[in-house]
Amino acid sequence: MRTRIAEQLMAELSRRNIDLVASWALGQTGAISSLVEITLSQEEKLSSRSAWVLEKLSEKFPGILDEYIPEIITAISTIESSSTRRTLAKVLMLHKIPETQEGQILDFCLKMIERVKEPVAVKANCMTILFNLLPKYPELKNEVFAIIETQIPYNSVGFKARFEVLKKRIELTRFIHT
Repeated sequence: MRTRIAEQLMAELSRRNIDLVASWALGQTGAISSLVEITLSQEEKLSSRSAWVLEKLSEKFPGILDEYIPEIITAISTIESSSTRRTLAKVLMLHKIPETQEGQILDFCLKMIERVKEPVAVKANCMTILFNLLPKYPELKNEVFAIIETQIPYNSVGFKARFEVLKKRIELTRFIHT
């Protein structure tokens, strides 16, 4: 199955092909497991395309990757491709992080935000993951805000814009719950 998926992923880089693989995977026993394996394989182009399929599946079917999230969290810090890291961070944004791995993903996200040469898209997705966890760990809010604010001068307008949107969401949530 892995070979068949890999061949289809490499046949064409297009949204249409990604959607085709995602639709096909839904009806095949073991296909999602194979996609996760391919994504974590460190074969840059193939891994990136496979991650894109996982992203599409996660968007259309929330929770579909729940059983693989611990494996993805464990592996994400070893992924060399920034494209694959960006997409996996987006997948993680769409899923509940297991409580036992919240510290691990918090550390990873903070490291990505502080990493000078990390693409802004990875940082923005990691910022969203952090903000999704902040209601559970309000004591980290000031530290997370400080780290992000120190990075604003060194990143794009998109980085700052994501921070402002998420900050307003946190403030609104706090206002509603008080």
